[in-house]
Amino acid sequence: MALSFEKNESTLKQLERALYYEIQYRNAIVSDALTFYDVNLTQDILNTDIFIRGDDGTPIPLMDFLGYSIPCKFSDFFINWIENSTPLKHKATDFPYRNIRNILIDSYNSYKRDFMVEFWTQDLFSDTDIYTSISFLLTKNEYDEICALVIIKDNTASRTREDEIHRRELEYVAYQDPVTLGFNYVIFKKRLVENAKSGSIVSFDIHSFKVINSICGVSKGDEVLQNIHALLKEILNLEGYEKVGHINADQFVLFFPTTERAVIERKLKSISMALSILSNDLDVPLLQPYYGISTWQPGKKIELAYSEAVAAKNIAKNLTNSNYEFFKESDTLRIVEEKQIVDSFEDAISRNEFVLWFQPKYKPMTKELVGAEALIRWVKQDGSIIQPGKFIPIFEKNGNIRALDEYIFRKVCTQQKKWLDAGKTIVPVSINLSRASLYYAGLVQRYKKIAEQIGIDKKYIPIEITESAAVTNNEIQELADSFYMSGFSLHLDDFGSGYSSLASINSMHFDTLKLDKSLIDYIGNFGGDRLIEHTISLAKELGIHVTAEGVENEDQVVFLNHSGCDSIQGFFYSKPINQQQFEEKLDNLPKKEIGPVPVDLVTHYIGNIRSKYLKSSLYTFIINITQDTFKEGTNNCDWHLETQIPTFNYSEAVDSLAAKFIVEKDREKYLHYMKRENILASYDPEEPTRVFHYSRNIHDRIERFRFMQHLFKIKNSDDIWMFATATIVSED
Repeated sequence: MALSFEKNESTLKQLERALYYEIQYRNAIVSDALTFYDVNLTQDILNTDIFIRGDDGTPIPLMDFLGYSIPCKFSDFFINWIENSTPLKHKATDFPYRNIRNILIDSYNSYKRDFMVEFWTQDLFSDTDIYTSISFLLTKNEYDEICALVIIKDNTASRTREDEIHRRELEYVAYQDPVTLGFNYVIFKKRLVENAKSGSIVSFDIHSFKVINSICGVSKGDEVLQNIHALLKEILNLEGYEKVGHINADQFVLFFPTTERAVIERKLKSISMALSILSNDLDVPLLQPYYGISTWQPGKKIELAYSEAVAAKNIAKNLTNSNYEFFKESDTLRIVEEKQIVDSFEDAISRNEFVLWFQPKYKPMTKELVGAEALIRWVKQDGSIIQPGKFIPIFEKNGNIRALDEYIFRKVCTQQKKWLDAGKTIVPVSINLSRASLYYAGLVQRYKKIAEQIGIDKKYIPIEITESAAVTNNEIQELADSFYMSGFSLHLDDFGSGYSSLASINSMHFDTLKLDKSLIDYIGNFGGDRLIEHTISLAKELGIHVTAEGVENEDQVVFLNHSGCDSIQGFFYSKPINQQQFEEKLDNLPKKEIGPVPVDLVTHYIGNIRSKYLKSSLYTFIINITQDTFKEGTNNCDWHLETQIPTFNYSEAVDSLAAKFIVEKDREKYLHYMKRENILASYDPEEPTRVFHYSRNIHDRIERFRFMQHLFKIKNSDDIWMFATATIVSED
């Protein structure tokens, strides 16, 4: 009996200890609650009074306040409390409170022992909004009934802190520049208005910053911009009223709380010296800044002051003895003129004041007109002419360039179609798309639709894209591919103007490479000559046509012709001419003759293109794909002997070569391009040339090859011929 008594006493103590800890736990979790109460969910009964703390801490019976007495139905009470305590502006409570009992029972049956909702409501004893949380801790009692401890808390303080943190995060994203990680132009303007201090706004950028991106890479360029921003912060002592913001690229905006020229000049000199030191530290070309300065005071539009500073900076770029310029009131006339240009754009479009001019392209070997580039002139109704150099930069800045580019494209398509319908022999007229136009969605589809609606073959309207845009932007590379896939001929414009990368012309679908005048001007210099020869030779290996821009003298023409340049545009042959003058040149083109075919037309055809591809080719082939036979296979060595394939049957030679010499990883690709049936099925006279790479064994050595196929037909025959070259190249 003693043992039984001791056991019962021990069990009782354990129960008392468990009850004690349960009470302590309950007290802990309800200690900061506005109120709490127990409810029997199974019976839907609330059987205890509820007290809520008033403003002075005095407990107030909530049931009396809401007009209820206990016991009462829990679900009715809860609905009444929510609807009477939630003001109209918070009525969109985002949980189904009318079904709260069933939700809690389902939650318990789904093994979820707690459930919480949060919402904005109103203090019952004031007009104050509070952020309320209601927690339901679910259990079962000794009668196997589902019960809940309901805990109501005021979480306004924590919610307010979270909202503030979220607001700061959004502000951080909105105001932080993604490159420098400092202030952007938006916050620069905001802080300037808030501080309300008069002073000077400085527009600041780096001379030829694109050279750093070209030579050192974009990542290095971003690093330089980050260091420039950090340097400016340090020099300008941003604890005071001086500010700095990053606009874009290498353009910054500064604010000095002074208009004294001497003070501003000292600050600019300090920045310039620091940038010179930074150039050495980062091992990049010298960072040469340009500055434009304008005054600003509260009430003046910041955009106006900044545009004045930019205008002054553009003047500074043309100075020889200074790298800064203060905005003068006389410059206002130019700004007014620019505004007039912008304001009259739509009327000029509707009145067809933008007229086409043409820069002809000639074949140097025959002096034959082979193409042209479309130019634009603004001829106002009074007969005065606004030159493109004045209005195009303005339209690029304000976005009108997109509409102007499309206007030019549509006008060229329409004119080409009129000439064709009139029976004239026409040549391709290329349209140069500005960089700004390239970023608009649906551009390719829109231009394709315009050409198709007008009814002009896209081969007569090539698209020119500047290399600086295409090479440095993956999105524009994809756009170029889209133009190509839509049937447009693509010209890579301004090649060699600063961004040049020879590898770039092998990664994009450009069929014409336009050598910039800056390269042409080097003709006569030994290094310049070698560079141009190498560029033309590489382009020819890739099956790319080469046009030289800005050719002005006979020595340049002779050199380019000897180097294999396909066409030339420049003052040597013709200055830009108007539409009537260009039409006269079209009238002088020889008409296409239909007559007897030369005896050996294949040899005649190959003779016109052989010089383009032979310079550095290891092998060349002439093959009749239709008849599956070689006509010729020669060059630096005999391909048949080297590969030990004693056959002149093309298909047998391809299969044998693939099995014996092409490395396994490239074999499938090689056969895809070389199989006779694939070539016959994919032949497209509009796209006669294609290039691919593969690796093969040659003299017991693995080499990387570039293979060029040029497919063609001859008159009076349906046979498909292939002129091909194989060249050893370095690994891509």
